[in-house]
Amino acid sequence: MTAQGEQGAVELPLTGRGAHLAVELPLSERGEQGAVELPLTGQGEQRVVESPLTARGEHLTVGLPLTGQGAQRAVELPLTARGEQHSVELPLSGQGEQGAVEPSLTALGEHPTAKTPLTAQGERTPVEPSLTALERTALLTAALRAAETSRPDRLYTDPYAAGLAGEAGWALLAEVAAAGRRRTAGRDVPSTPDFNAIRIRFLDDHLRRLTREQGIRQVVSAPAGLDTRAWRLGWPDGTRWFEIDRPALLDHKRRRLAEATPRADLRTVAADLTGPDWEQSLRASGYDPTRPSVWVLEGLLYYLPEDAVRRLLTRIAACSAPGSEIAADLVNTAALTLPDMRPLLAVFEEWGTPWVSGSDEPEHLFDTCGYTVTARQPGDEEADFGRWPDPVVPREVPGARRVFFVHGSLRAPR
Repeated sequence: MTAQGEQGAVELPLTGRGAHLAVELPLSERGEQGAVELPLTGQGEQRVVESPLTARGEHLTVGLPLTGQGAQRAVELPLTARGEQHSVELPLSGQGEQGAVEPSLTALGEHPTAKTPLTAQGERTPVEPSLTALERTALLTAALRAAETSRPDRLYTDPYAAGLAGEAGWALLAEVAAAGRRRTAGRDVPSTPDFNAIRIRFLDDHLRRLTREQGIRQVVSAPAGLDTRAWRLGWPDGTRWFEIDRPALLDHKRRRLAEATPRADLRTVAADLTGPDWEQSLRASGYDPTRPSVWVLEGLLYYLPEDAVRRLLTRIAACSAPGSEIAADLVNTAALTLPDMRPLLAVFEEWGTPWVSGSDEPEHLFDTCGYTVTARQPGDEEADFGRWPDPVVPREVPGARRVFFVHGSLRAPR
């Protein structure tokens, strides 16, 4: 239904011959989307499809696969709070079957019963191993990368993202996109897709400079999540790439990227960064603490309490050689409480992954842990790429929501 009360049509394929049916999805009196259960193939598979709305209240078209015999599906999702949409092609597995589906989490973090896709032989594909609520945020990030890849003005290309995200990633992205359409206290909710695209491009460029111009040959992605830089970007010979993350997420990634070849010497370390002894596991995988390294802490710090952030930064510094680098993103404290952030923060809280910490002085935070860093905001020089939609509020102005991209070097021992 549009903002004027008219119903929008969603086109859905019915058969392998490509016939389509227009289905109108009404909204409830509260503006919620209705769910429609539709057959996808002649084998009786059904799914629930919730059509996202644009900022104007119109339904977006969601294209679903026709069969399990090699057809691809196109998913159109809003990318900004202004209601822009782009089509994304989701590849099938190397055998032409649809990828396994991660069931959505309930508000309590439990997996509800979910229907899985059928293979060409009519068998259900296996559901991915259970991921924790925090691990599942990596599926959202992968869906954001796939959506960015589909844009004609994309800031990077990630051909692996759609396969890593799966249907669960697109469902999470639809929830975030719905939050981004709201206005609170007369202000737009921050644009998650724009922030994510800028962050990834900023870190892409920064890591390439450090490896190509400064000669660093150890990169540690902590946590790695479903990041694909080791596969999608070229790296100098001898670059050793370490991915630290929990075992279930690394296993999900390994299986989804089984046919892909990394472009660096990839080493995986199954460990929890908040647990003990990950340093020993990292060294056992080939990490040399006497050689400079660059550590990437992407999409992590706002999920950790401030004391846990300090402990992690201090532990990283303790196992890094002088001249090592660090790069991270974090938010300020106002971003955790401002009314215009509430719709977005509420989504993460419902998933069981609330944002719990921020810093108004990121330079000081990292300095106390042994690093000399620079903090940039999206929209600043070298952190814009023509995509940040909001004015950059000067640091001295209080009460503004802020995101910081922090990068710098470990100080030599005093």
